[in-house]
Amino acid sequence: MPDKRSVDELSLEELESLVEQKRRIARAKQFAENADGRRFRPVTVMPTDQVQSAKEARPKKRGSFRDRVLFVVEVLAVLGLLLIIVGSLANLQSLNQEVVQSLTVTPNATLSASSGGQELPGSSFPPSNPLTELPGSSFAPEAAPPALGVQLRAIAALPVPTPGPRSPTRMVIAAISVDWPIVQGDSWEELKQGIGHRVGSVNPGERGNLILSGHNDVYGEPFRDLEKLEIGKDVLVYAGATSFRYVVKTKRVVAPTDLTPLAPSKTPVVTLITCTPYRVDTHRYIVIGELAP
Repeated sequence: MPDKRSVDELSLEELESLVEQKRRIARAKQFAENADGRRFRPVTVMPTDQVQSAKEARPKKRGSFRDRVLFVVEVLAVLGLLLIIVGSLANLQSLNQEVVQSLTVTPNATLSASSGGQELPGSSFPPSNPLTELPGSSFAPEAAPPALGVQLRAIAALPVPTPGPRSPTRMVIAAISVDWPIVQGDSWEELKQGIGHRVGSVNPGERGNLILSGHNDVYGEPFRDLEKLEIGKDVLVYAGATSFRYVVKTKRVVAPTDLTPLAPSKTPVVTLITCTPYRVDTHRYIVIGELAP
């Protein structure tokens, strides 16, 4: 409660105490004034936990130069991967487009390896020039070097025969879950429809080389897992309702221009042909089986 007495009513000791109090107030006020006449602003001391929270709330500085370089490299790697994926999808789309072929049949035309340009069937790439492309090849034959003095000529395709009662109609390979129809012919158009029986090769069960080709990455991928087929496994080839069992004996990889898998055989064998590696298709994968007794 404030003291309302007048000065005359105060004792000497109270007056001295009052004067001393006012002097202390005046000195404190004078001390609070700085040299420039500005008022003194007291510093607020924050608790330790509040100081730590304030530091965490401050925006972090940018990373070092090395961090920025690594970030740019990662971004470029992701973009490169996306470009590869888009390119692969575009390539598959182009492979699945219908390719119109116009082949002129020339009488007495023969297919000879010495004429040049021929490749094994089973390519996943459409022929670039239908007028000069051999059945089953990947690209149009190129001109021979001038030193050879030979000019390649267009090789006419053999007409696809009408399937007979002993013609292959179906293939079953249980070990790799294959159950596909077999069509006559192994050119680009025939291999769209299934596994192709090469014109001129023998029928199932006959003595000689039964040549069957299929895609591994387009048009249903019938031979997608052919490389996983192990030695000793069975390959069933049907001619109508009759099945013929072949046992796998040999597997190998050859260049597309290596025509030895098409060679005749003195014993009844089956030769399966597809592209390899998967979606690269620079070579041919060959599986050879012998007719089981």
